[in-house]
Amino acid sequence: MSDLIAQALTFVRSPAYIDLTARQLAIIGVAMDAGQPLRVKDMAEAIKVEKPVVSRALDRMEREGLLERRKGKDKRDCFIHVTDAGRAFRASIGGVA
Repeated sequence: MSDLIAQALTFVRSPAYIDLTARQLAIIGVAMDAGQPLRVKDMAEAIKVEKPVVSRALDRMEREGLLERRKGKDKRDCFIHVTDAGRAFRASIGGVA
């Protein structure tokens, strides 16, 4: 992994820059690395926070078009899906899309 400061500079200089928190960046990274949609519950466990914290972060990320939530078959589960814009965003800051 390259230097965090260098990554931050690359990120803020990007023409696709979106002002996201470190937690929101972690969420998009975990969601993409999972290779399949994750339940909100699983995301909360992965980043060591409570579900409402993830839900608030997802609200912002959905408004930006980076992620979307979709209900599962039984309607109780909610899954996080990375959008094409989310993949393009990660690629624009030097990540693997």
